[in-house]
Amino acid sequence: MLDFNDKIKARILYTGFDEATYFNRELFAFAVKNKDDPDILFKIKILGSYAKKYKWTTEQAWEFIEMNLEESRGHYVGERFYEYDWGSGENKIKPIDKMHEPNLDHIKTKESGGSDSHENMRIRSRRLNENKNNTNTDEERLATVLDFIKDFENKELLNGVKEAIDRQMLNDD
Repeated sequence: MLDFNDKIKARILYTGFDEATYFNRELFAFAVKNKDDPDILFKIKILGSYAKKYKWTTEQAWEFIEMNLEESRGHYVGERFYEYDWGSGENKIKPIDKMHEPNLDHIKTKESGGSDSHENMRIRSRRLNENKNNTNTDEERLATVLDFIKDFENKELLNGVKEAIDRQMLNDD
């Protein structure tokens, strides 16, 4: 059985027009023309679904794409890489794996005065975004992290978390 990353790599793009897959005929034509671009589904999703949802201009959508191209490919948890599945409709891998499903996340929450602007968005997996919920302050984030730590059963993995935090702190200095 293929793991989810392998399923994403093995995907063959849907070649028919379908609004749930390509959002509009213009983006469908763009996808056909650029079918060999490994980032085409990310671009389609931003230019289609997210630009409409957040009322971004085409220029703002392209700016977001350019600023986030590397992050759009996936994320690491320890040594494991979770490739993002940007597919929609017929291009979506099913069943969905929330660690592989990308979402746009507000950097500064709307509750804290943040906007839907492309500068206030970042890419997170659906699972991480759901876990974050609306933690708005560092104190709320710390309380969430500490609560998660209480649930760890694998102490070896927990030690890996401590080491990862130490590495992150060293990199931030």
